[in-house]
Amino acid sequence: MGKYNPTGRLRITFPKYNHRLSTYDYKWCEVLLDNTIDVEFEFGHGLSYTTFVYSHLNVSSTIKWNDQINITLNVRNNGSRQGDHTVLLFISDIYRSITPPNKELKGYTKISLDPYEQQQIQFILNRTDLSFIGLNLTRQTEPGLFIITVGNLQANFTLLADDIHSD
Repeated sequence: MGKYNPTGRLRITFPKYNHRLSTYDYKWCEVLLDNTIDVEFEFGHGLSYTTFVYSHLNVSSTIKWNDQINITLNVRNNGSRQGDHTVLLFISDIYRSITPPNKELKGYTKISLDPYEQQQIQFILNRTDLSFIGLNLTRQTEPGLFIITVGNLQANFTLLADDIHSD
């Protein structure tokens, strides 16, 4: 093992087999015969000489329209070497008036942990972090159910529609 512990992350996803990529611009109403893609290395994949474990992902189950979204979790270096690690936060919008992406990167932070050290991480998002460009080409946010994913952890929250104003 080297003296330096690498911390880089992939910025794209690598499929397991390149012939499985669909190059045709499929519409939301069309279905591929087998629309699953075997992934060799997912976006954000990285290597390290140590292992990191995520636990205790917390977010309020309901968020009011103008509230901040406070997300906390613990990250532990489970190895015997010091390591730097990038924690990636993804959000999935369960329903939109237009077809949403499967998940979107909404936050990240880089941490450095000594062997067996644990640190609490906090992300603060707001309603505009949940917005998208709608059919009328303006930024909009819609109430509803969202899923937060950090590593192997997931949590749900509902953005309530009380006192809605345009973004």
